[in-house]
Amino acid sequence: MFDNYIIEIDDQAAGILIRSGRSFAFHALEGAFATLEGQIFTDAIAAERAARKIRRHPETQLARAS
Repeated sequence: MFDNYIIEIDDQAAGILIRSGRSFAFHALEGAFATLEGQIFTDAIAAERAARKIRRHPETQLARAS
């Protein structure tokens, strides 16, 4: 099991997951994923799923930022 993961969406790095106990904290590498900054995920798959959702629906990300 790894302590860090890079989450890539459409061949672009979206963020890095850093292990924190049994969970992972998301650190955005691209502004489009800023709403995930600091969120805690149980695993890399859950984080990737959240990042893909933002990529598919960027208007959701803008609404949260306002």
